[in-house]
Amino acid sequence: MTKAKDGSRRDFLKGASLAGAASLLATQRSSAAHSSPDDQNAEPIHAKNLIFLVADGMGTGTLSLAHHWKQSNEGSILNWMQLYGRPDVVTALQETASASSPVTDSAAAASAWGSGKRVNNRSINIGTDGVPQTPLMTYVKKAGKATGLVSTCRITHATPAGFAANSADRDAEDKIADQYLERGIDVILGGGRRHFDRQGEGQDGKNLLSAFESKGYATALNKESLFAAKGSPKLLGLFSDSHIPYAIDRKFDKSFEAIPSLPEMFQAALKSLESAPNGFVLQVEAGRVDHAGHANDPAAILHDQLEFDDCIPLAIEFAEKNKDTLVIVTTDHGTGGCQLNGAGDSYNGSEASMNQINRFKGSFESLELVFKEKQKFDKDLFEEVTGIKVNKSQGKEIESAAKKRISYLSSKMTDVVAEQLHEATAVGWTSNKHTAEFVEFLCFGPGSSLTKPFMKNYELFHLMARALQLKI
Repeated sequence: MTKAKDGSRRDFLKGASLAGAASLLATQRSSAAHSSPDDQNAEPIHAKNLIFLVADGMGTGTLSLAHHWKQSNEGSILNWMQLYGRPDVVTALQETASASSPVTDSAAAASAWGSGKRVNNRSINIGTDGVPQTPLMTYVKKAGKATGLVSTCRITHATPAGFAANSADRDAEDKIADQYLERGIDVILGGGRRHFDRQGEGQDGKNLLSAFESKGYATALNKESLFAAKGSPKLLGLFSDSHIPYAIDRKFDKSFEAIPSLPEMFQAALKSLESAPNGFVLQVEAGRVDHAGHANDPAAILHDQLEFDDCIPLAIEFAEKNKDTLVIVTTDHGTGGCQLNGAGDSYNGSEASMNQINRFKGSFESLELVFKEKQKFDKDLFEEVTGIKVNKSQGKEIESAAKKRISYLSSKMTDVVAEQLHEATAVGWTSNKHTAEFVEFLCFGPGSSLTKPFMKNYELFHLMARALQLKI
């Protein structure tokens, strides 16, 4: 046997030994996590409150990118990664399929959580037989608990709606807004003002803001009024006509200063819900992680993932003060197949390439808005925002798409400059679509012991219902 082969054999045996040790630790942890409720040493399984944090569209590659960037630029690890070191945190892999496909959309994924049944893509809590399923928040309200939804998307978008609404078509967002009012969701914070104030051309003329106010809701349309309304038990905050701008755009564009961040909305929601006598259920979504994945925008996905990560310490702080709180941290599916790839000799240029993301001063969506309005491509602005130089052919292709006002111009732009983007940042993508990858699931607090090492998304509904002692 040659020396090289002997070394390979030793490495293999060493790896096998480590794998065995890891398997043993996993088995021991699983046994601890799944102790019988009758065991005197078992963790409590009943929770008064539930905080559900979801980074929509976050694959493991996105999590890894944000982790490596934070280590390189801030000398610390993600709050998400720190959870793995806590003995009270239970982890699992989650399968994300829908009833109609191994690749789910957000509506079907949220409905699996929200109703305990898999539904077809594009539907919200409507069974495959066409029968509406009772969403989680309805059971929560019947149990006398308060309810809250927070998102950087339109608050009527698929993920928050999956906890509270029923619709055969996820795009029926006016209907979903109406249901929030009818069903008494206590705290509603995010984008999507156009689905509440519907007095524009082609709309039905309803002003739901007034209707909410007549039912005792405090309303907020900017950061200042949100802070002023903190503590209101019923709160409606709508901070953008459509989705809330990406975190990177709010960082560099002063015109967005009045829009609260996801952590600020989360804090306001907690302040409003914490005094609910029978507890609460609060879903908090970083929805634009998904959109950045669809656009293959490395800077946008990084900054929105980092903003989501800042919510985790807030949840930990609340749960440590309120021991009867179950905290869940997860995602509904991957989007885009984001990955930091090897760059340079022996991959030693990967960190430097990744840090080229720091040159970005906005998202591709911010450029899309400008180019569509002007129906003209601005080469200098493109380079100023992205640090990428385009040739005449590329510029003409982008300008032609802008004049046609095509949907998802941001995705078109990243496709046109995909080679330069990858060369500059070492971030690559598999598509502009969702993926079928298994995703990370973490939880701690009462009820976390109900977690199985591998879960199907609809099983999470039953975990939450049992932990909250809901009558299903």
